[in-house]
Amino acid sequence: MNKKQLIESLNFFINNDQLGITVYCLLKKDESFMPKALDIKDNDVASLTQLFTTSISQNLLHKEELSVLPLSSSDERKNVIYEYDLEIPEELKSLDTILSTDNIPKFSFQTDDFLDIKALLIEIGNNENQIVLYKTMAPINIFGRKSFFLKQVLSNERFEKINEDFIRISSGFQLLKVNNSLFVIDLETIEKFFGFHDIIKKEATQSLDVIEQIKLLENPETLKELIEDVTFARKLTKVAKNSPVIKTGIPNKDIIGFTLTHPAVKGKLRYNQTKDKIQLDTKVSKNLFVKLLNDDFLTSELTKLYYDSLAKDGVSEEQSTNDIN
Repeated sequence: MNKKQLIESLNFFINNDQLGITVYCLLKKDESFMPKALDIKDNDVASLTQLFTTSISQNLLHKEELSVLPLSSSDERKNVIYEYDLEIPEELKSLDTILSTDNIPKFSFQTDDFLDIKALLIEIGNNENQIVLYKTMAPINIFGRKSFFLKQVLSNERFEKINEDFIRISSGFQLLKVNNSLFVIDLETIEKFFGFHDIIKKEATQSLDVIEQIKLLENPETLKELIEDVTFARKLTKVAKNSPVIKTGIPNKDIIGFTLTHPAVKGKLRYNQTKDKIQLDTKVSKNLFVKLLNDDFLTSELTKLYYDSLAKDGVSEEQSTNDIN
């Protein structure tokens, strides 16, 4: 899904007073995850819906510089939403559960524990269209009766102890599911939770298999040493799924020729005796090689200047014409 399609999908949920909302808490018990519906007072539903639709509008729809990229192509750019295209962690499969099931049990204070809540799932929509927001719940936002909290009473001067369990719900969220696509709003959260590092390492290993198949390296096994480095492993994940060099089938001799002439790479790589394979012997050379496969070294057609660029959002001839018109 591109940016235009995402915005069109989200616009349906903005300023639409015919939508309902259901909030689920995601409980973690014995390493398994279970959604439970929260029974919320009817009078509070409208304000809760407004809280999240306003957040969607402000943080997604009104950001002109926002880009949409596959998660496997994540880089250091800001203002990016990533469409999830990797293995789905068990915890995130709960978003599909609430979309496909109508009889999810309610949260009960008799059988469920507030402290087991790991996230909130906010479903907004009608019978035809739904959106689900994933919101992590830090312990600081979950308040049990074992703690001691005070609230203001009517006198404006006196405080009294709160004897109920309660949670604090703010407007932020980290993931969003719409039209069968899952989007990462906060990449940092994804990297901290869900066993994401293991997923990245698995994807990086698949990229190593692809690299070996093109027979461009004299010693491809040296890349395996850096799989445990998550930063490097993330760069490798792009190769199998999104390497423009591999996808377009650039011949190895052309790749070698490029490395011998482009200023960003020239003199920084070593080769075998016949100069038909690259030999990686330093961490710098390994990073340069991954950049090479991800086509990060560019030349301006206008100025003939050379660049090392992460941002390479493709523009078709049709898009360029539409922008002019």
